[in-house]
Amino acid sequence: MRRLISIISASVALAALGFVLINATTVDRRPPVVKAITLSATAGDPQLAQTLTAIDIEFSELVRPGTAEPRFHVTPLVDGTFAWNGSTAIFTPSRKLPSNTSFTITIDPGTQDLEGNVDTAGFEAWSFATVGPPVVLRAAPADGATGVPLDGTVELVFDRLMDTASVEAAITLDPAGPVSATWRGSVVTLQLDGGLRLGLTYHLTVGASAADTGGSRLGTPFAVAFTTVGTDLGVAQVVPADGIAGIGVQTSIAVRFDGPIDPDTAPGALHVTPDVAGGLRVVALPTDPGSATEGAAVAPPNALVFTPAGPLAPHTTYTISLDPVVARLGDPGAVNGARTWSFTTGAPPTSGQNQIGFLSDRGGVRNVWVMNPDGTNQRAATTELEHVSSFDTTTDGGRLLYASGGTVWVMAIDGSGLQRLTKDDGRRESAPAFASGGTRALVARTDVAGRDLGYWLVPLPGTSGPERQVVDHGAPTPGSTVMDPTGLGEVSGDPAWMARVAFDPAERMTLMVTATDEVWLLDLADPTLLGDVPAAPVRLRLTARARPSWVSGRGAFVVSASTGSTTTALYVVSPSGSFVAVPGTDGAVGSVSVAPDGSIAVVVQLADGGTALRILTLDGRMIDLAASRGADDRSPSFAPDGRSVLVGRSPASLPAVSLGIWRIDLGTGIARQITPFGTYGRWIP
Repeated sequence: MRRLISIISASVALAALGFVLINATTVDRRPPVVKAITLSATAGDPQLAQTLTAIDIEFSELVRPGTAEPRFHVTPLVDGTFAWNGSTAIFTPSRKLPSNTSFTITIDPGTQDLEGNVDTAGFEAWSFATVGPPVVLRAAPADGATGVPLDGTVELVFDRLMDTASVEAAITLDPAGPVSATWRGSVVTLQLDGGLRLGLTYHLTVGASAADTGGSRLGTPFAVAFTTVGTDLGVAQVVPADGIAGIGVQTSIAVRFDGPIDPDTAPGALHVTPDVAGGLRVVALPTDPGSATEGAAVAPPNALVFTPAGPLAPHTTYTISLDPVVARLGDPGAVNGARTWSFTTGAPPTSGQNQIGFLSDRGGVRNVWVMNPDGTNQRAATTELEHVSSFDTTTDGGRLLYASGGTVWVMAIDGSGLQRLTKDDGRRESAPAFASGGTRALVARTDVAGRDLGYWLVPLPGTSGPERQVVDHGAPTPGSTVMDPTGLGEVSGDPAWMARVAFDPAERMTLMVTATDEVWLLDLADPTLLGDVPAAPVRLRLTARARPSWVSGRGAFVVSASTGSTTTALYVVSPSGSFVAVPGTDGAVGSVSVAPDGSIAVVVQLADGGTALRILTLDGRMIDLAASRGADDRSPSFAPDGRSVLVGRSPASLPAVSLGIWRIDLGTGIARQITPFGTYGRWIP
């Protein structure tokens, strides 16, 4: 019996010891801490708030709300209410915050987690400020503009919605005249009733009494002066634009006039300092390079183009002077005014690796630019005088393929080795994409009369093999690539003149969206190399307006599309042609980007009509990033490390206006504008 009692006692002791050990190793003893404080509505900086914003306090774990909320303080005092989303407390002020005011947030110690652990540190201080008074972002015509048409209007773009009556009452015009106003969101268009008068300088002022919808008034009056066209010849555009840095060393220098010019008056009119050898041509620069058709009349010359004999010096400022000697064709008494402007070259990019490529018209014409991941060292990679509509790079970032004015070109990323891919026979090509390991290009094509020739696989210079038509229709219509200088298309997808195509890792199976929104599955195998006949293209019963992508983790393509009259969603398309919608992705409307780990970034349409970015992981999770208030996101592009994603933004009410390119940190959800210029940013390669 004694032995039995001893055994029982030992067992009880061992059980007690096990309980102690389990309790010591499994019970949470760590106190909760505040991981981050963020604002729901920022204004270009994570600590600059709109006056209507919520404050998010993220704890390291779930906490007891009753122990956290009383310890939250805002100085100056702000009344509000709390809501909780997991371990994040969301404080919403009861009323709009005062503008141009600094606030400090503190959190006292004492917050408890669900296990009863107590935060003994609190959160000492986190500061933010609200935006100041409303401002006019820009005016058209711009201040100092000359040659303004007599039937012109004045457009003012404010940084927020305004009280229209107070703005209109604050507008004065000198010389005086009746003005009527038309509003679109934060943009007012002023029509000067009766038109403008010839050769006059007008001064338009918006007084400080103009207020936004919240009652905040302009900090200082806004004034703009412009001069109407006279009897002389006006300069409509200079390229490169005045004051722009980072211009490509291969650039030409152009002056476009507001009418045809007499070629005999042009020689010697343009001067470059420092001195540069080169040749001056008198040409017709088209305003719609995609609209030329067979038999069209030759336009009279309207521009001077100076082509340097060799590359310009990098990191050098050049000053251009135009003498007042160029005369309007048929009117020798009407000559241009003197003009002087300058620009600064950049250093040609030697590699596209870990760079961001994008389209921008900041140099005067929409070209391909590259920049560092933080937005610094912006420099032009192409130097076209007609807008670049689309571009692609090889996987090593070493070569660039692009379309300009209906012609496709290929070159090294540093600008050397420029070669024309499009034949000089009147055909027009667009939407280029590298294919077959960079040996061929997939392009859309129309003939000299503008007839649709579909999509072609074309060998690049230096490679062999015939051209081959892969789809016999669906190319962009002539002229469709000429849009607003920003190049922005419809909000719900990618423009039809861009390459909307994705390849499998072998660059054989291809999913392509045509300009007519058809979705095709192609086999780009070259029968002369593989000894077989490529499969006929397969048209899928999908309609899409955005670029697809390949997901290695799924072994399939993904694309935002719809079937018939159904709403759009994200579809997974197998190389065999079968497809299925991803549950929970209704509203997916934009292009798709895939991270190295297989996560998918796609733009989705929100219930309020705006757009936002959604991340889908391979394990089925969906992460919605906070939408930017009043702005639409588009064209996502994952960073090579998958930790951040690029998006382009535009105001929801002004889809053709670019708010630049933003980089969203996926760890924090914070978006930072890396450049106010440009569209369609993407990581290279």
